[in-house]
Amino acid sequence: MKLRKFLYLYLALWLAFPCIVIIIWMMHYNLLIGTTGTAFRIQGILNCIAAVCGITLTFLHYRETEKALKNKIILAVIAAGTAFLLLCGNFLCIFFDGFEEYHSFTSPDGIHTIVIMENVILISGQVTLYERVNPLLIYPKERIITDDGYRPVCAGKYSLVWQGDTVTLSVTNGAGWNETISITLDERR
Repeated sequence: MKLRKFLYLYLALWLAFPCIVIIIWMMHYNLLIGTTGTAFRIQGILNCIAAVCGITLTFLHYRETEKALKNKIILAVIAAGTAFLLLCGNFLCIFFDGFEEYHSFTSPDGIHTIVIMENVILISGQVTLYERVNPLLIYPKERIITDDGYRPVCAGKYSLVWQGDTVTLSVTNGAGWNETISITLDERR
């Protein structure tokens, strides 16, 4: 049956995706599509589709078995277990992804793109400057620690200066003074 092959193929992709993300992280890159497509958000979407696939496979298997009460109970337990795993997996994805906000900026000549990630954890914050390598990957360059979970880019308390392949980011850190980082971007084009 072609439907089963498709469902099993999707479940294989779903299981492979975290391994692909770990390999990307081991190479010191991060996965980001646009400014919202983080690895955790993509995994959350894949989890929802995987739950539907798993429940569909369970029903397909049930159609081929005896319609005894025992099989109905097993089907219900598998469907409930799949839904529970989906909720747990998506809760973790939302937890890890929920504190980050991404902002993308392109150089005046259109050659380079940087991504600024603001992350708030309890009483501190962090601003990380990434270079966009391609539409899927970003590479971390520098970071600034902010005070009391402050998000300077969201608050509009930042300046960005481009000089050829060099970009300078200056942000207020929430404690009354400015932090500045300057990086040289790779010449890729």
